[in-house]
Amino acid sequence: MNLIDKKLKDYAKLIVQVGVNVKKDQVVVLNSIIEALPLTRLVVEECYKKGAKKVIINWNDGVITKLDYLNQDIPTLTSIPQYEIERMNTPVVKDGACRINIGGNSPDLLSGVDSKKVSAIIKANSTAFKELRDWTMASKCQWTIAYYPTKAWAKMVFPSLKEEEGVSKLMDAILKTVRIDGKKDPIPLWKEHNKQTSIWAEKLNKFNFDYLEFKNKAGTDVKIQLVKNHIWGSGEHKSTDKNIPNFTANLPTEEVWTMPDMNGIEGHVVATKPLSYSGNIIDKFWFDFKDGTVVKYDAKKGKKMLDEIFKIEGAKKCGEIALVPKTSPINKSNILFFATLFDENAACHIALGASYPSNLKNGVNMSKEELLKNNSNVSSVHIDFMFGSDDMNVVGYKKGQKPVNIMKNGLLVI
Repeated sequence: MNLIDKKLKDYAKLIVQVGVNVKKDQVVVLNSIIEALPLTRLVVEECYKKGAKKVIINWNDGVITKLDYLNQDIPTLTSIPQYEIERMNTPVVKDGACRINIGGNSPDLLSGVDSKKVSAIIKANSTAFKELRDWTMASKCQWTIAYYPTKAWAKMVFPSLKEEEGVSKLMDAILKTVRIDGKKDPIPLWKEHNKQTSIWAEKLNKFNFDYLEFKNKAGTDVKIQLVKNHIWGSGEHKSTDKNIPNFTANLPTEEVWTMPDMNGIEGHVVATKPLSYSGNIIDKFWFDFKDGTVVKYDAKKGKKMLDEIFKIEGAKKCGEIALVPKTSPINKSNILFFATLFDENAACHIALGASYPSNLKNGVNMSKEELLKNNSNVSSVHIDFMFGSDDMNVVGYKKGQKPVNIMKNGLLVI
């Protein structure tokens, strides 16, 4: 077995054992891009080794997706038949399946497509698959996201390299972010890594800060209030359901995150990395927040996409704040991936839109109305954007106590 084959096998093992942590006799829903066929086959094999009852494959092809967007009208694009909704929802919500997503389509896949079409399909999918989205965000099933290199994506990341060389280099970069070198077993490495991030989360939970203050030279100066009874999460998710084992939702993951008060963000936030959202690149953008709401914004690229995003209910408020130290291996790689899965694990970030109920005490058992009453944002979108930097300073404040330095010059110091 050559080295790349060994690395791919280890990657599949990591996705199945640490990512979703497949249980014996469990159904697995595997959504994958067609270019990831070599990895997908290995993941299926590993699922069955772990005792999976059945693996359901849903394939995606970026080229065909764009053809659909260009050639179908909005009513056709947004017409999602009931059988399609049931096909996606039923295995997870009714049959207890876990979910694996393998992505890697070009970050600007839908460049040139009318932004109104993109916005319309986002809204349609959000409505049709709301139950599945809510189920996933409440950690009522195991789920994970991993990526595989494609030619189009590699060309964006390494534009000066020849096609084959670019794909090979991107593959190597992806594997390094998930601690795979073909020599050491990645499973114990990830258990140790998840243990470290859980220590950070536990420390932050003990402080129980009222609000955080972020400042850097890029121009960010913002105060972010946290909801009462907030919970900091880390790489390994722990469901409140005893029947659901621990899982790691993102591969890679370097963050600790919690829930901001959706009405308690004040100040200016400057993005430090481009955002790829629904096949469109948004770059060099900033937001002004007042009472938790985006009241002013601009972008040198992709502003029309932001205009469409902000038409979605709850998108002008935030649902997540995450800390990522500059020691993150993704940040140290100095590679701009143009993919949120990687770039959000290189820098502190905020999510526009929905909160994760698991970041609020007893939140997973609350109704929409109860979550809103607790100032948890409810929305059909959750869009992470990066505003962290190597000079980021973060201070935590608690009434009646001295301020606490959480991050100094991009380093966690708690």
